[in-house]
Amino acid sequence: MKVSVIGASGRIGSMVSFLLAKEPYINHINLISREKSLNKLKGIKMDIYDALAAEGRDAEIEVHSEKDLSVVDGSEITIIPAGVPRNDKMSRLDLAKENAKIVKNYVRNLSKTCDTKLFMITNPVDVMTQKALVESGYEKNQVFGLGTHLDSMRFKVAIAKYFGVHIDDVRTRIIGEHGDTMVPLLSATAIGGIPINRLPGFENLPYQKIVDFVKNGGKRIIELKGGSEYGPASAIVNVVKCIIHNDKRLLTLSAYLDGEIDGIKDVCIGAPVVVGKNGIEEVVPIKISDDEFKAFKHSVEVVKNCWNEVKDI
Repeated sequence: MKVSVIGASGRIGSMVSFLLAKEPYINHINLISREKSLNKLKGIKMDIYDALAAEGRDAEIEVHSEKDLSVVDGSEITIIPAGVPRNDKMSRLDLAKENAKIVKNYVRNLSKTCDTKLFMITNPVDVMTQKALVESGYEKNQVFGLGTHLDSMRFKVAIAKYFGVHIDDVRTRIIGEHGDTMVPLLSATAIGGIPINRLPGFENLPYQKIVDFVKNGGKRIIELKGGSEYGPASAIVNVVKCIIHNDKRLLTLSAYLDGEIDGIKDVCIGAPVVVGKNGIEEVVPIKISDDEFKAFKHSVEVVKNCWNEVKDI
């Protein structure tokens, strides 16, 4: 199985390349970056080979410049974490405008010679997923973003810790924007199949504190260590496994909505989807509480407003 990573010299790109190289079902990885980062990529390649040698494993790892994206052809999945990181002087819209230019150039060049699935990591991920979909001309099932998948896992961990249960017993998710307007679904949260509002201690659940923790988790990591890579990279590999093995798992990724959830359409946003060998096999038409749906509609509007600002870039 062949996978390509565009932006492999960055924090997330290098970490996800390392984790993918350790997976037995992947035997060919393209590491792609700007020309000025090629030496760094060569060092990353050598470092990964040393790690694989220690584990008695091998894989074909190639280093390429972004100038020739034809090397991506034949890749089952192309992961794109490339882009500028947000600094304290940039608004969300500033970041969107800068990264929209980068994403547009990559996916337009890709679509000329390659047929692949585009897995978007670049932030703001919902808007960049739609940019990739529009500029590539690929089918909507082929283009998706990490969305609220990692947010959902953070929420799951917090719920498990509060109730003092094993994380695998918790079923929950967050939909909407990967950002301030994300919507945790308490109505769809259960432990061992039991809705949490029927469990002892629910009335004292520090809901807002947990939501704030989830929303600000990435920002806090950046403040403490300069950037996040372990969590996002592991979440990315989790999704890749589902596609490679055709697991048909229900994950919450940024996907294009075409009316499946209460008629909402023309937006890429975090939603429950079935993930399999074709990428997004299905957007699940879930029913949620009135309050959650109101919050989800607001989240959609926020993402759409940002999209309208960058769609013609």
